[in-house]
Amino acid sequence: MPNSPAPGRGDSLPRSEEAEKALLGGLMRDNEAIGEILQQVHPEHFYSDAHQKIYRGILAIYDQGRPVDLITLAEELRRLGQLEDVGSYPFLTELWESTPVQSHTAHYARFVRDSAIKRNIIHTSNEILQECFEQTMPSDELLGMAVGKMLELSEQGIKQSFATLSEALSEAYDRIDARTQGQFSNTSVPTGFTALDALTSGFHNNELVIIAARPSVGKTAFVLNIIRHAILEAKAGVLFSSLEQSKTEIAERLMCAHARVDSHKLRKGALSSDEMNLLVQAGGELSQAPLFIDDSPTQSMLRISANARRLKKRYNIRMVVIDYLQLIEPENRRDPRQEQVAQISRRLKALARELQIPVVSLAQVNRSSEDRQDHRPRMSDLRESGSIEQDADTVLMLHRPDRYETQEAEGLMEVLVSKQRNGPVGNVDLTYVKQYMRFENLVVGTPFDL
Repeated sequence: MPNSPAPGRGDSLPRSEEAEKALLGGLMRDNEAIGEILQQVHPEHFYSDAHQKIYRGILAIYDQGRPVDLITLAEELRRLGQLEDVGSYPFLTELWESTPVQSHTAHYARFVRDSAIKRNIIHTSNEILQECFEQTMPSDELLGMAVGKMLELSEQGIKQSFATLSEALSEAYDRIDARTQGQFSNTSVPTGFTALDALTSGFHNNELVIIAARPSVGKTAFVLNIIRHAILEAKAGVLFSSLEQSKTEIAERLMCAHARVDSHKLRKGALSSDEMNLLVQAGGELSQAPLFIDDSPTQSMLRISANARRLKKRYNIRMVVIDYLQLIEPENRRDPRQEQVAQISRRLKALARELQIPVVSLAQVNRSSEDRQDHRPRMSDLRESGSIEQDADTVLMLHRPDRYETQEAEGLMEVLVSKQRNGPVGNVDLTYVKQYMRFENLVVGTPFDL
């Protein structure tokens, strides 16, 4: 960000020329500190342009495996044509001679980084103020932009991107122990379907799960059943970003599924007193469950990510569900549609890894499956971008044979586990009770048990 002063405050941005000089001089004298400092301090964290160039020179020499001292740094800056820009030999000599104490390098680094973050907060706040005064952006979009910018600031710096094998093995043992004891809470969110959980062990942390099907097959009903099990049985908090249905419609569908009440009778207002009692009881149980619904019809990845981060921090949610991927607003409407969907897919995967929870997104498939003899969808049918298939860790394709074959028993739903990065693929059969919008485990011995 440019080092422009805040409005009405003069040239009073937070910085310390002395700390910047002390840090640079300390790095020249103590090369062993460079590897640690570069994890915390970027060249842009220095207020002075000359100090930025010197720091880049130090990092370049360090990256080449050469010692950093007064002579090598001067030669590197000369090679880059920047030696005169930084004040030539006299200034480098001043840095060297003015920093006799090596042990304070980490302190200087924290001061430089802290000042830079404060300057960035000022610049970002000014940008938000400018947008507010110009009044060219809707308030919801403006709020999302403001939250996104502040969240970006909160994540400044290079996070440690490595771990020892010992640390990784310790986490692996903990996860193995949890699975051995039948615990899903720390490792994954169960779907509630016995055969599907046996095949996938639930939806795992850090993973992107895609649930895809043709329109009107039952994608939303399927994922709402998974959500209902997660919030009631697993006690797992869930964010549901619904771009297709309102929160009221979602609440009605959840109540009908949980109470086993005919959803069509509810819409007609033809419920009996017993059915109303069942709905009231179901509503009471659901009202205590940790489900958070965003039913705005226009949502961007910025909004979804901001909501997920806030809820993860405040309520420790365990899963994010989006209905559905192709309705998410693209970052740049001018990009080709395939690139727009690819960017959204990558952001969903990144969100899963950042929050360390499963991110589940519904997706539409194209009409190719309609022309096949068995009508079963394939991963190649995912609409508008092959990157969805690439980024997803697990892909579930839903298929209802009774939509095409009259001899097939009504209510059979095939869940095709077409991809599982860390497990087997296969098919699972479920019962779809349409009037309740409810999926259930297939009972052996039913007419459509295959």
